Amino acid sequence: MSSTVLLKKDLVPNEVPDLEEILSQSRKEAQGLSVGTTLFMKEYGVRSEAEYKMKMAKKGKVMHHAHIGWNSWEETAKGFRYIYEELKKRDVVLDRFGVALDWVMGVPEQYRDKVMKGGSLIFETPEEWAAVGQVVPIQPHFGDHMIGSLNSTENVKLALNAGVTCMGNIAQYYTYEYPGVPISKEDRVINMCTAIGIMGLFRDQGAVIHSNLDDGFGAMFHDLANMTGWAMMERYLVEELLGGRLSHCFGNLFSDPILRIIFLMVNNAINKYQTPGSMMYGNTIDFSSDYDRNYGALCSFVLADSCAELLFPSGHAVTPIPITEAIRIPSADEIIQVHVTANMLEHKAHYYKAFLDVEKLKAQRDILLQGGKVFFERLMNGLDDIGVDTKNPCEMFLALKAMGPARMEELYGAGKEDPRAMRGHIPIKPTDIVANIGKRRDEICDSIDNLANSLTGVNAVVGATDVHEFGKEIVKAVLQEAGATVFDLGANVTPDEVVDTVVETGSHFILMSTFNGIALTYGKTLLKDLKEKGLGDTTIIMGGLLNENMKGESLPVNVDKELTELGIICSASADELVDIIKDHM
Repeated sequence: MSSTVLLKKDLVPNEVPDLEEILSQSRKEAQGLSVGTTLFMKEYGVRSEAEYKMKMAKKGKVMHHAHIGWNSWEETAKGFRYIYEELKKRDVVLDRFGVALDWVMGVPEQYRDKVMKGGSLIFETPEEWAAVGQVVPIQPHFGDHMIGSLNSTENVKLALNAGVTCMGNIAQYYTYEYPGVPISKEDRVINMCTAIGIMGLFRDQGAVIHSNLDDGFGAMFHDLANMTGWAMMERYLVEELLGGRLSHCFGNLFSDPILRIIFLMVNNAINKYQTPGSMMYGNTIDFSSDYDRNYGALCSFVLADSCAELLFPSGHAVTPIPITEAIRIPSADEIIQVHVTANMLEHKAHYYKAFLDVEKLKAQRDILLQGGKVFFERLMNGLDDIGVDTKNPCEMFLALKAMGPARMEELYGAGKEDPRAMRGHIPIKPTDIVANIGKRRDEICDSIDNLANSLTGVNAVVGATDVHEFGKEIVKAVLQEAGATVFDLGANVTPDEVVDTVVETGSHFILMSTFNGIALTYGKTLLKDLKEKGLGDTTIIMGGLLNENMKGESLPVNVDKELTELGIICSASADELVDIIKDHM
């Protein structure tokens, strides 16, 4: 793509079906399909989770969501039962389980031998799909590798049959890739749009499409006003074109508790069809290996989210994050622990809510809404100007993904233009991720003696094996402050991409962040590929969640020892990276 001229052929190089062809295919796929009934629906006398949420919101009840991430159906079902029974003993109601599905689930069955298994759940049989809502009266939610993956349509049909009425994740279409699977980007988007169309056909039965803004391009915008406009764009594509009903999730990358409340208000304001929310996810960027500090972060966002739902009920479930999640997959007891804590915080939120300055919150909401509208309209007009059919969802999805959030902000950002600002615009309201990266970078840099120019002449390749880029961005910022030349490969980086970049740039250091349960396999593959190119002396540093799914284990296990034995350096903190690199220069 040209750096100065935006052309349709660069964004949408091939023909794709129009809207009516997609909707016709959706109707065909939906023939004979019905929504199953879960134990949750029977328990509460509802036909869908959406119906339940609307009832609870009217009653002023705050709902709760737990993220479950075990790697077999047997362990998952066992965990469902144990968590439900233990919480019931303590008079704590859990409304929904978010089942963490492995990325293999986003790949059609005939191609699954081409991808490495991660550390999350893979349904092996139709019976396992069908059983997910029949274990306990807590509603299952599928947020990963469903709509937006390579297997969107098949997954939607299986999930609806199982009684799962809220599923995602539209945002992952933009940021999750499946290397090695021979499916074109056009076929992927056609399959996804067909799945959205199917969900639209079942909207009156409570089918809701989930999109976690912090899993997709939303996490990559620098300006929260532009992120608001992006949420408007996703609603336009899903609701106005394809007839679905969309729920936006957010929170992973929102550290400021008051900003969480404001952004919920923003979501309510753009929610034309008053679709119940899926969940507000917990703030994960403040979590670290310091469990005591994690408790503070937990309480700050759960209290804010509870107040938000009491004041501005939207149906979003509050999601307390187990304090161990930054280090490893939490146990059932750790999930129980934070839900008991959240239950107490909800009770206390009733005292806080009356003293929040609602008018001040509304004023901040309106600033974001105004900026969001500017960004949305500029983006729509820009695409129309170059010939993208803004009534064709396939063309729109392809064009937006090809453009990327950085280019969108540069061309259409709502903030005041300033050539000295990142992406050429001063943010109306910087996102927490941008503010936190800058703050953390400054803290680390201030703690390192004689940092300036200490890595001048060093070439380093950085990347993430998955969509989680927060740690990578901090590493990149610190290395650049030290004078290193950094080649940033972004997210979802494959080992061969890393090796190719090492060859092209003459880099001697590789720094990879990983959170998707493939650390050891990735490290071994990277080492093998480097040695084949005669680059075995390249220094590899890995950080993040260094674990892997091991045979005979119900949870992914830490693999620091195994990686170290291979000669890979395991780092838990960006503070130490400059010294590590100096020691290996």
